[in-house]
Amino acid sequence: MTRGFISPRQREGKLFLALCGLLAPLPLAADTLWLENGDRITGTVLRYTVNEWQLDSDAAGILFIDAEHVARVEWSGAEVPVSDFLSEARASNRPEDRPFSSRGNLDVAVEYENSTVDTHEVDIDLRQHVAQGVWRHTWRGSYYREYRDNERRDNDWELAYSPERFVSRQRFWQGRVSAKRDWEEDISRRLALGVGPGYQFWDTEQSAFSLSALLSRNRFTYASQPEERFYSWALQWQFNRHFWQELFELYASGRTGRAFSGATGFQFNAETGVRYPLTEWMSLNMAVEADWVENSAEDLRDTLYHVGMGVNW
Repeated sequence: MTRGFISPRQREGKLFLALCGLLAPLPLAADTLWLENGDRITGTVLRYTVNEWQLDSDAAGILFIDAEHVARVEWSGAEVPVSDFLSEARASNRPEDRPFSSRGNLDVAVEYENSTVDTHEVDIDLRQHVAQGVWRHTWRGSYYREYRDNERRDNDWELAYSPERFVSRQRFWQGRVSAKRDWEEDISRRLALGVGPGYQFWDTEQSAFSLSALLSRNRFTYASQPEERFYSWALQWQFNRHFWQELFELYASGRTGRAFSGATGFQFNAETGVRYPLTEWMSLNMAVEADWVENSAEDLRDTLYHVGMGVNW
């Protein structure tokens, strides 16, 4: 073989290696967020709102960054003013442009205690939340029963529905209708119908918080005296927050208020709990619920503690 001769196959191999050498140093286009303190984070922007950027970074995984800390943005290698993203985010955040969303859960807790007093408890709680455009709807149903030594000590159910209509990105009007039936307390039936303004402080995939003030018409039916009808005001709140990359969810909801007149004075009903996902559709939940009513016929002080399993969708 003559020295220096290159076969066609060798020539193709060297050409392939040369092309690889030229292409290897070329960086892939990525997104870069420059922060106000001079730091930069490189990755892929997954989502952005007027309050938050969500970035899949190269080194730290998915990050959530407050929008106020982002100074400038390089979008696929080209610098784009932050104001352009904020304008687009505000437009996409208009209530009438909000997409359809639906979520719900069913929590069930069953307890049996065999001691000097045999106790059986069943607690079922169902929630459904649907939103699209300017409308948001929330349904809730619950049932609780307790037996001690085969004697019923508590037995009640409650249904509630709250429609909300947004008049701006954060302000809304809320209605609420609720009914509760209790077979063991002197306040055997409660029916309330209310309406009032509300304000959504924030609503992201990680956290949400809203307040509303309601003027309600109430009807209480008693086991030992005539029914009572009265008006009342109430402050209602809804809060949830995900922690540690959605490993835990803390949630709180409730309402408190006073009657303008009548035998019933102060009312307070609230629930606070923690939900831990076991799978994509099953979770473990722990919660405490309080139902207090100051009334001339009976001062109601019920506090329930729940530990159970939940199904999410």
